[in-house]
Amino acid sequence: MRLLLENKQFRIFWIAGVFSDLALITYFTVHGWLALQVSDSAFWVGATSGAGGLSLTMFSVFGGVLVDRFGRRSLVLVGLLIRFVIALALVALIMTENIALWHVLLAAFGEGLAVSFLMPAMMALTLDVAGRGKLLSATAARFAGMTVAGIIAPLAAGSIVNSAGIEWAYVMIALGFSASAGFMLILRPPNPAKRTNSSPLEDLKQGVTYVIRTPQIRMLIAMIFITEAFGWAHESMLPVMARDVLHVGATGLGYLLAAGSAGATVTTVIISNMGDIRNKSNMLVGGCIGFGFFLVLFAWSQWLLLSLAFLAGAYAAVIVYETTINTLLQTSVPDELRGRVLSFQAMMWGVTGLAGFHTGAIASAVGAPVAIAIGGGVVILNSLRIARHRSQLDPDLAQSSLDSESIDSRGDQPES
Repeated sequence: MRLLLENKQFRIFWIAGVFSDLALITYFTVHGWLALQVSDSAFWVGATSGAGGLSLTMFSVFGGVLVDRFGRRSLVLVGLLIRFVIALALVALIMTENIALWHVLLAAFGEGLAVSFLMPAMMALTLDVAGRGKLLSATAARFAGMTVAGIIAPLAAGSIVNSAGIEWAYVMIALGFSASAGFMLILRPPNPAKRTNSSPLEDLKQGVTYVIRTPQIRMLIAMIFITEAFGWAHESMLPVMARDVLHVGATGLGYLLAAGSAGATVTTVIISNMGDIRNKSNMLVGGCIGFGFFLVLFAWSQWLLLSLAFLAGAYAAVIVYETTINTLLQTSVPDELRGRVLSFQAMMWGVTGLAGFHTGAIASAVGAPVAIAIGGGVVILNSLRIARHRSQLDPDLAQSSLDSESIDSRGDQPES
């Protein structure tokens, strides 16, 4: 967290990110709840998440091209404007009692569209503003802001929904996005995206080819895919767990999300003060295994306090994985390709939303706990598989192995 004191531009960027995160987490807290109110169906709660994931998956690679061609700050501002308009539209529909399921689905689709270029731009700006040598600390600081927002926003949103109505939660969302835009307007990133003479289609092809043909990047993206499709799929079922399993309503849903963020906050504060870390692949695999393990425990808990503790443990573990994989992706990719490669990560986040379709279907058939437990189990198994190939994920570990082999070979040579 020292970076916030040392770097003024990163401090402005961090504050803008916190306001955006407050709005985003409030949206995730209440939008699934709105779908549940309108439809009274676990499937449509999952499908709402799926609608956002569909647009994020469809448009992310094109968003990456935009990030590498145009000003990243400008793209963030456009994304914030879209999200602001969506929130105000939902406020009007709910207040006039004209809200329908298709409105909820369309809003989720629009949110995913905005995220498809906003998030790669935000991730690329993190390195632009903080510098390559400070990226791990900067990423952890960004996650720390997100997790603090994740404690405040769900508790506030749950209270607002119960006391004033869900429409006022969307007012809070609109205010958060507008405040974030205000700070982004005064940000002066030192390294704007470079314009290119190639066509957008050529840029897209170059990015796709790089991801497919680079073993380290290909493995990292595949790991993100599995974790998002099966681990983070639990998010779409949290409203169902809160209402139908734990019987705690919207306020209890806020407690669940806040507990997860509290666990994540502890991890991010620790990592942000550690500086650079060698052998990042050990952190990557260990964090992912812990995520799946605590998700399985959470799935079978029927007591609120235990569920809060297990979700806090899951999020504390997954932040280790998320911080590490973001750092490995950004530091392993040439600057001119960074936006396009990060767009694949954003695309995998879209898979989280798409997972709402199969998670919702499983939950409708056999219950939300079973759907979440299956996802956690798949994450554990995939992490154990990845553990055997750690040296391919982390250049530091690969170099350590080469250095050890070199020392051993010199030791085996006969003395002259």
